Amino acid sequence: MSIASSKASIVRDLFVRTADENYITARWCAANGLNTDFLWLALHALEKYLKAVLLLNGQSSKRQDGHNIVELYNDVKSIGNSLLPTTLIRPLNLDINDWRDLSTDDFIAKIMRNGNAQNRYLIHGYIKESEDIHMLDAMVFAIRRLICPLEDRVFPSLNAADFTYRELLERQPDYYGRMGMPLDKLIETNESSDSKTAALNLNLAFAPNDFPHTSMRSGFCMRNPVIDYRILEKLQSENRNTAKESIEIANWFIENIKTGRDVESEIKNAVEAANSRHKIS
Repeated sequence: MSIASSKASIVRDLFVRTADENYITARWCAANGLNTDFLWLALHALEKYLKAVLLLNGQSSKRQDGHNIVELYNDVKSIGNSLLPTTLIRPLNLDINDWRDLSTDDFIAKIMRNGNAQNRYLIHGYIKESEDIHMLDAMVFAIRRLICPLEDRVFPSLNAADFTYRELLERQPDYYGRMGMPLDKLIETNESSDSKTAALNLNLAFAPNDFPHTSMRSGFCMRNPVIDYRILEKLQSENRNTAKESIEIANWFIENIKTGRDVESEIKNAVEAANSRHKIS
């Protein structure tokens, strides 16, 4: 096995294999109303696919914030150029009541905002819409097909009429290379399974034409930030006893629960304001 082939094999096993598992599980979560995990797993799937693209195109996957898919996507855009969509539009054969076109940049930012590590605990809350799963499908398809050395020749042993992977993808917008990974195997198998249904049901980006689709849970869902209604709103109370209790809870929260600096600073500022307003300390 050549050095290039060894590197590609490592990337597929470390990043693509685990990304496929995250993606399939994210779709199962969306279909079953487990929105927090859908967003968390969607972010991780996208992160790993993006890093795989970078690694197979001569770049590093290391970043100061390695989980920031907004920055990773910007890096991949500099490689992918016109191979990536700019707007996520409703698939022609998708029967869904609600759909609002969204730019790919805005969708990536939405997943980053709602699926980041702090939001495992609903620190910031989330907004989940019916089209999110289908937009995720489109993004995964667009990014996953770039997991190849874009400037390498497809058939290097044939000098005549040879072309690069980039040229292949430009010529065939519906083409993506099979890598023998979990998603590929589910697409190829003729056997029915729960995991195949989770991966392909109403997945118009990847499902074969003869896949038997069924209806899926849909609708708008949201959760308000826990710190808003449990802490910040109560710190603003005009009732001195309520504010005093809320200050104690807020201080306990800061001391015992790890959050981002911005969240901690917001709570501390609210505590100081409550102390000042009620002359508690």
